[in-house]
Amino acid sequence: MGRFYLRDLFGFLLFNKGRTLFALGGIVLGIASLVFIVAAIEGSRQKAERIISMLGSDTIMVRSSFGSKISFRRIPMKLTVAQYEMIGKIDGIESVDYFYVKKLTVAKGEVSKRLMVEGETIGTLENFGYETDSGRFFVPDDFTRMRKVVVVGHDIVDEFFKHEEPIGATLTIGKTPYRVVGVYKRKGKSPRGTSMDERIMMPVTTYRKFVQNEYRKLFAIVAKVKPGADYDRVVEDVKRILNRSLKPQDYFMITPEVIREFLSMMSASLGLFLGIASFTALFVSGFVLSNIFLINNRIRGWEIGLRRALGATKRQIMTKILLEASAIAVTGALLGTAAGFLSVTYILPMLEIPRVYPLGSFLLALFFALAVALAAAWSPAKEAADADPIGSLRRRL
Repeated sequence: MGRFYLRDLFGFLLFNKGRTLFALGGIVLGIASLVFIVAAIEGSRQKAERIISMLGSDTIMVRSSFGSKISFRRIPMKLTVAQYEMIGKIDGIESVDYFYVKKLTVAKGEVSKRLMVEGETIGTLENFGYETDSGRFFVPDDFTRMRKVVVVGHDIVDEFFKHEEPIGATLTIGKTPYRVVGVYKRKGKSPRGTSMDERIMMPVTTYRKFVQNEYRKLFAIVAKVKPGADYDRVVEDVKRILNRSLKPQDYFMITPEVIREFLSMMSASLGLFLGIASFTALFVSGFVLSNIFLINNRIRGWEIGLRRALGATKRQIMTKILLEASAIAVTGALLGTAAGFLSVTYILPMLEIPRVYPLGSFLLALFFALAVALAAAWSPAKEAADADPIGSLRRRL
């Protein structure tokens, strides 16, 4: 009996293949968009928390603005050493550091690669949560003597040293040899998906002497706020110092609140766009489904009349049609969820948002798909159940 019923059910679905596929496609598109929205919002939240965790919830970073073009070959440095010194005197500031960044050719033997090289002050690594895995970090003597020493990540070790001991070995940066004195513990991926372990750092005095002879301008300033200090007040004080000599577009301030607001705005915009697309697809799909069932009421009138004449109740007729709608909905939800997860896998990384596969979105997708399908089929199902069985049989005759 169950096998006969399933065959009858799928026979109906395949009776109007074009319309069924069109309705199914609408549900799949709507559900895929819905799953992607949920994943994008959750991924954006995770990205914000990861960035804040990396920087520290008590951190204020000020970076020179890139303007309209981003190029690490020529980074516009608009922050000054004078501003750095004034920020360090603000009440509530625990520590303040600065750094430089430049893309250079790094080589060892036959291995050569263009990489970001950073010039750091003495406290930068510790203040950013870096820990030594082997060797050491910079000591005051490295800065005063402008020693040609670097601290590297594990990706640098893997690329340039293979099975060789990196501590004490030499890397050529530009045309200058540098001795590796430390390897920091693995940091994994950055929120942008790039490796945090492919970094080369040197004392800022060494950087200025051998990489970039710049003593007045800075690329970025990083300040730590004291525990218990008014974070918002400190931020305003930093802005006042910068705005004395810079325009707002000359620098970019990164705080936990800015990170959350930016990613929240981005996910909200994405959610609005895809939400409209999802609603439109589901609405059109529901409209098509409703028409499919209305048309099939005319085509299957004799069959429905015969079932009623043989003892089928109105409730059984309605249940049968609603189950047919549910079959389309469940199929659409499954395919839509699969399509949504594929979009998460391939599209979210392009938007620099972490991949998130929210399993709860499948239940949400199933609910919406069933709601659309049942709402679309309810009126045709009631019409079929209320039809006069004798009149339906006479039309066939």
